[in-house]
Parts: sequence; structure tokens; C-alpha cells
Amino acid sequence: MDAARNAGLVHGFEVATDDLERAVELVRATYSGTRMKISGDQDTFYYRQRTITAGPLALDAVTTPMDIQFECPSVDYLCFVATDQGQVDVRSGARHVELADGDTLLYPVGQTFTATARDLDTLLLRLPVGLVAARAGANPDRFRFTAMTPTSPALGFYFRATMEYVCQALQGPDTALAHPLVRAGVIDAVAGTALVAFPHNNDPAGDRLRRACPAAIRRAAAYIDANPAQPMTLAEIAAAARTDVRALQTGFRRHLGTTPMLYLRQVRLAHAHHDLQNADPTHGDDVATIARRWGFGHLGRFAGFYRATYGHSPHHTLHS
Repeated sequence: MDAARNAGLVHGFEVATDDLERAVELVRATYSGTRMKISGDQDTFYYRQRTITAGPLALDAVTTPMDIQFECPSVDYLCFVATDQGQVDVRSGARHVELADGDTLLYPVGQTFTATARDLDTLLLRLPVGLVAARAGANPDRFRFTAMTPTSPALGFYFRATMEYVCQALQGPDTALAHPLVRAGVIDAVAGTALVAFPHNNDPAGDRLRRACPAAIRRAAAYIDANPAQPMTLAEIAAAARTDVRALQTGFRRHLGTTPMLYLRQVRLAHAHHDLQNADPTHGDDVATIARRWGFGHLGRFAGFYRATYGHSPHHTLHS
């Protein structure tokens, strides 16, 4: 098979091992010479990694209960991280970021850094910088992201949802991402979402918008994020953001590309998705109870919203 056709295929592997040396070599091979050190008893060591590549796009699912320090050399690709469980402490020079369950982060590019992880269950999405720079219409040699964390919790949520969509799209031997046109569309979506979610040096319009009215939108998003299980109206969200309903709606459309109530629905869906992933149907957990817990009284509509976001039914998540 020629190289061009081979590049269009989706490849994957999965390793689950209690052999520390094997895990160290796997991490070094996957992440450009990254060194891994563990704390604690090596006799209880366990590491699991599933990697899927589709052309230039790569997705890793990593699980380990150990305390591990990763010493990472300077890399020239983007590596986005979304934690499902555990804590990650990232240090690069004077910069320091701590991640907890549900957080999203972009590892530094072109700089060495350390990442200390504990009880880790995480997704990592890797992509060449040049593809994102091209999406921004920028010179790849000059383009850079200027922070490790998203511009706002709301945008971090949206980027995490994009990563989860890619993860679902890559599942199975007949994934549509094996098709070059489909794969190009997905990569474009990831790049576009990253450019919106993470600050970078090619975003003068974004700087202007953030100066215009960021505070009220951040307050509204924070209020929704903190109270997703509580009934709330548009007027209540506006009051919490200390603005009026019209300004709130305009600000959400301008900054987040959505409405306050649609954002609330997506936050609730994310919580329901998390609960479904961690539920045990043999102990009586069911879709209806979880849906109602997060404000979805109509199960048919909940299933439709869920499928549109995650690509399959809530029953599939519960029983997988």
C-alpha cells in the first residue's frame, strides 16, 4: 500500500501493563521523549494507554492509579488534555496550572514542562501546530497560544465536548474518519474550537470583544456552572450576571456563539453524561432518574439532545 493511502487509514493500539519499564518506553515513544517517574510501591504499578491516530490527528486515553511525574521536553505539536478523574499539576517556568476532574488544558508548546499526575483518567488530543495556524490564517512560525487554560469555563466546556465528540467518532473499525474529507472536516472543527477556546497571538478581534463586555458573560456562565441542577429562568441568569436579558442574550451570541439557555442545557447534558458513564445499571441506575436529576423531564427530548451532542443514545452510555 502506498504512503498516501496508508496516511488515510485510522490506526490504533491499546496497552495495559504492570511492567514499569514497558510503560516508560511507551510514554517516551508516544510523547517525544517524555520521561516518566512514579512515586510509591512499584509492585502496585499499573498503566493503561489506548491510542488512535487518524492522519495527523491523535487521541490518547490514559489511566493509572499511580502518582506519576512526567518530564516533558519541548514539543512542536499541540497536546490538549481533558481530565475525567484525578489531579494534574503542570509547571513550565513561572507558569503553574492545576487541573481537577472535568478541567481542560493545553500543554505548553516549545517549552519544557513537568506534569505531576495522581489517580489519572484522561483524554489527550494531539494535533500539529501548523494545522491550527492555517485555520487562523497565521504564519505557523509566529503563531502561538498564549495560555494553558481556556479563556473561560464556558469555552473550556465546549472544547472538552469537541474532544469527546472526536473520541466517539474514532470508535470502531469502520469509523468515518478513515475518509480524508470527513477527517479534514473534523480537524477543521477541532482547530476552530481551539482558536475560540484558548487565547492566542492572532486574535485582535477576540481582544476587542473581551474588552467590550466580558465580565457579565463570565458571571452568567459561572452562575450556570455552579447551579446546573437548579431551576432557573433567563431573567434569573441576567440578574446573577448584573445585566439585563437583552444584553445577556447578545453577549452570549457574540462571545460564545450560543444562548444562555442553550448553554445551560449543554452544561446539564455534560453532567448527565458524566453520571451515565459512572452509573451501574445492575444497582438500579437508569436513564430516567439521571435525566430528571439534571432537569430533563421529557425523556424523548433528552435522548435527542444527548444523541446530537455525543453521537449515541444515553442507554448506550449507561450500558457500555
